[in-house]
Amino acid sequence: MLELIYIIFALPVVCAALAISGVLGSGSLLHWLNRLTAAAVGVAVILLAQSFTPTQPFNSEYVYLDALNVWVILIITALYVAAAWVSKSYLLREHSRGYLSRTPGLIGRYYALFQMFVWTMFLVLMVKNLGLMWVAIEATTLVSAFLVSFKFTRSALEATWKYVMVCTVGICLALLGTMILYYAQISALGAEKALSWLWLTEHAELLNPSLTKLAFLFIFIGYGTKIGMAPMHTWLPDAYSEAPSLTSGLLSGALCTCAIYVLLRNIVVVIPTVGVEFISTLCLAFAALTIAVAVPFVVVQRDIKRMLAYSSMENIGLMIAGIGVFSQLSIGATLVHMFNHALIKFVLFYIAGTIVQEYQTKNMMRIHGMIGDVPHTATFWLLGIIGILGMPPLGLFFSKFYILYSLFLSGHYLLGIVIIVLLAGILIGILYHALRMLCDKAKRKPVGDLLEHADTPFLAALLLGSVIIGAGIGEIPYLEKLLAQAVRIVGGGQF
Repeated sequence: MLELIYIIFALPVVCAALAISGVLGSGSLLHWLNRLTAAAVGVAVILLAQSFTPTQPFNSEYVYLDALNVWVILIITALYVAAAWVSKSYLLREHSRGYLSRTPGLIGRYYALFQMFVWTMFLVLMVKNLGLMWVAIEATTLVSAFLVSFKFTRSALEATWKYVMVCTVGICLALLGTMILYYAQISALGAEKALSWLWLTEHAELLNPSLTKLAFLFIFIGYGTKIGMAPMHTWLPDAYSEAPSLTSGLLSGALCTCAIYVLLRNIVVVIPTVGVEFISTLCLAFAALTIAVAVPFVVVQRDIKRMLAYSSMENIGLMIAGIGVFSQLSIGATLVHMFNHALIKFVLFYIAGTIVQEYQTKNMMRIHGMIGDVPHTATFWLLGIIGILGMPPLGLFFSKFYILYSLFLSGHYLLGIVIIVLLAGILIGILYHALRMLCDKAKRKPVGDLLEHADTPFLAALLLGSVIIGAGIGEIPYLEKLLAQAVRIVGGGQF
């Protein structure tokens, strides 16, 4: 298993080095290197999952694998492989009519940054030390900042500046919380195995409750900034809007998932000390605020990618609410929601990027009649919208339902009603914009239906994967056991 982990960490770095060196140029060889690297890593992750028993964690000096991080690794890998295989079409379209038309050499730089971005996320998921985890999550910020600013326009640079500043402040707060937790560890347990979350989890009941509660407050706000919770979300719409669409899909589907994973790891550590009620109150309050903030911006939105960004905030709020309920049902639904949201949102951001390429505008008020003019793009846009709004048979329907059901089951009736009303507002807003784009009378002719047949199998596979994960996970023995064990890990013996 250790050899497979070495392969997962080594291949993206090698690919990045070759891509940035320029020895492969910017032609087919570079595109195939990117694709084959992702495919090889995907095969290594599948072999790793096959050799991994959910109830028997893998433990080495620096790497620890259990059901929880293997679940998230599968999410990241699915997006990694899909992004690598559809990137050629997207980048070539940008090369012919977009921001790459003047600088084709940037394709190699993009692939290098893309590979390193994924590499940093794998690092976040596999380390077993809270300090190293903080370093890795900060590394994701630094690498992804270059991707957000990739177009090098004034608006892209402004979005990058906001992204770096806001996330850095948040990460500094998370560092402060981690340092306070380290002080609590030294006071109670000594300096042995400093910030090992495995060691802290085993001896959490010995930590000082007041110090631990203060530490978690900073950790929650810090990593909540990275997740995109309100009111620390201000970087999110700008970054998602200005980044290349492939990057936007990874920011929403992969990086957000990694940040939630880090928050869950910290919750597992502190919950025996601070108790469920404190964490639940914090999560539910910020969950409701995050969804509430997203509603008006979705309704009045004109930028297609900003609309999807605020839709991400809605789903972030739902996942944090599921964590806040902290029951076996809600945690399981939250983990499934993470998977479904990642798959569907990547498809939507990719299609949004294709729409922008076809119509040469991000303004949804200028895009109409897609069904007649660009039927292939319109089909996937409609399927993605159905999926992200939580309509059957797409997987978000099931995970959303169980998160909301767990709210009522745990006695949070008022909060459940409020969230349902807020979700209805978001549904109306997104449907209004999406249906106008699809069905209204065309006022601006697109350059053509640019969605290539080579891309559609991967996009269809992600949507089908959402259906399977949402509705049929109980029929997949390995994934069912993996999910059940991941829920038990988050519960930490609480349920």
